[in-house]
Amino acid sequence: MTSREELLKKQRELDILFTAWFEEKKKHEVLTYRRENGDLIQHYPDGTEKVIQYADRPSMAKPY
Repeated sequence: MTSREELLKKQRELDILFTAWFEEKKKHEVLTYRRENGDLIQHYPDGTEKVIQYADRPSMAKPY
């Protein structure tokens, strides 16, 4: 196995472990994190989520 393949394998393993850890942590603690779209989210153990801050999105209106 090349070093690149080893790194990719290790990266996949770490991603799986992190996802499992994060999902378990969400069951017991209030967590604040940023979604891929840039929104800042607060997640509560009961499963509810609150948007703390929306991501800055460029206006779609055309300037005149």
